[in-house]
Amino acid sequence: MGRDVQEAARSMTSESPSPFLNALRAWADKRPDALAVLDGGETTTYRNCVARIDRRAEELRRAGLRAHDRVAVVADNSTDYLVSAFAVWAAGGTLVTVYPSSGQADLTYCLDSSEPALVLAEERVLAIVAAAAGPDVPVADVRAALPAEVTCRRASTQDATPEELALVCYTSGSTSRPKAVMHSHAGLFAAASAYAQVWHIDQHDRTIVCLPMAWAFGLVTTSMATLAVGGTVLPLARTKPALIIEAITSDRATFLAGVTTTFRKMVDHLRGLADQPDLSSLRLCISGGEPRNEKVFAEWTTLSSCPVHDVFAASECFPVVTYDPIDDPHPVAGSAGKVVAGARMRLIDPATGQDVPPGASGEALWQGPAHFLGYWRDPEATANATTADGWYRTRDLVRVDEHGYVFVEGRLSDMIIRGGSNVSPAEVEQVVCAHPDVHDAAVVGVSDPDYGQAVVAVLVAETDARVDAEELAGWCRSQLASYKVPTRFVTVEALPVNHSTGKVDRRKIATSIENLAGAS
Repeated sequence: MGRDVQEAARSMTSESPSPFLNALRAWADKRPDALAVLDGGETTTYRNCVARIDRRAEELRRAGLRAHDRVAVVADNSTDYLVSAFAVWAAGGTLVTVYPSSGQADLTYCLDSSEPALVLAEERVLAIVAAAAGPDVPVADVRAALPAEVTCRRASTQDATPEELALVCYTSGSTSRPKAVMHSHAGLFAAASAYAQVWHIDQHDRTIVCLPMAWAFGLVTTSMATLAVGGTVLPLARTKPALIIEAITSDRATFLAGVTTTFRKMVDHLRGLADQPDLSSLRLCISGGEPRNEKVFAEWTTLSSCPVHDVFAASECFPVVTYDPIDDPHPVAGSAGKVVAGARMRLIDPATGQDVPPGASGEALWQGPAHFLGYWRDPEATANATTADGWYRTRDLVRVDEHGYVFVEGRLSDMIIRGGSNVSPAEVEQVVCAHPDVHDAAVVGVSDPDYGQAVVAVLVAETDARVDAEELAGWCRSQLASYKVPTRFVTVEALPVNHSTGKVDRRKIATSIENLAGAS
């Protein structure tokens, strides 16, 4: 599956540095009238998609874009986003993706550090993007033809840009500042092809892309994986349940990818509908980026008849761990799946660097089809993120069972150390979320004068349920070692999420709990 497209891409490498673009052109020749993108009421065939990319690329060249110049895209998901992103490659440039939900400080940092020759932005953020870019960087509307008077900026110094560099994608800012991850053309196409193969995506699939295209999950894992094999992309500018349901019921979507929070919101929305919509077109649901919530996923499966499989990867290295839905039609509770063909994983003791014995937990090291070239202009961070022999350090604690299923126990940085013992937030969350009165939960560590850190569960109760802290603590004691049982349960109306990715914002939760403790 997809072999003919890969062969066509390899045979046409002289046409473009991007094997993905060559594959796209091959589909335009083979199935010109097939639907490439369905964006609301706008339909774009493969023939038209390639024609639009070529027109946009010519506009960029006319504006003075040179080989390896960078073009930043700061926009919502749309056909225009895809056309502009791929046109940058067609014109020989390097694509820089920045979340349109970024605050002024992050926008300024991303645009300062990447030094784009041009920025293409969504109309709703044009003003804030222009302010962040400064007076010397041209900013244009991503959805409009490039005005004739726009001229690409000339950087004061020409970077020694790697010939193979295709993408600089900024992470969502879960660390102190966004990280600029570099990827090659060959790596991106290898990753898109690998996802298409393991998930059995083909020309009959219609993929909902509600995750931001500024994230590799939205651009490569879903959009490019679908287009590389002749399928149809359904871009959504917002991850809103009503929009997703419309894409399933009206456009007969077959593939939905999201984070755990996406499926929790879908379940909440469906609960409130008098008539349940027809979701039978779905054949594949994938969740990634957050710990699994098995109770929510079970309810989604009941409502949609489509189980939620998992993917475990990083912007720096992907794909690595996921499910083949044919080999594993029902995901293993708590597991992200198995290591995919073309990827490798080692588990090491974080303290000694030695491989851990089978079945033991260790820090995951990865090598995968899309293995990053490093962080843009940050050799120190690149060195810290990689081993001397070329493995990417995930900073995630992982174990693999005897059947090869991978279980993510949490970020090493999120690990709670209570009285000298390690507590995995993900493990505690699984237990707390399984309680019938709990709808969702996040577990964090906060300062404690006696034990160093205390385990605190912040939770959202089920509708009309009243959570009894003592009863919930007893529930946890029945399934967890005593030092892992939360010492405090805090009920909130909703867990705060990262505005870029929709993932639960653990840093914000921990800070809020610390501030409450300080105030009291």
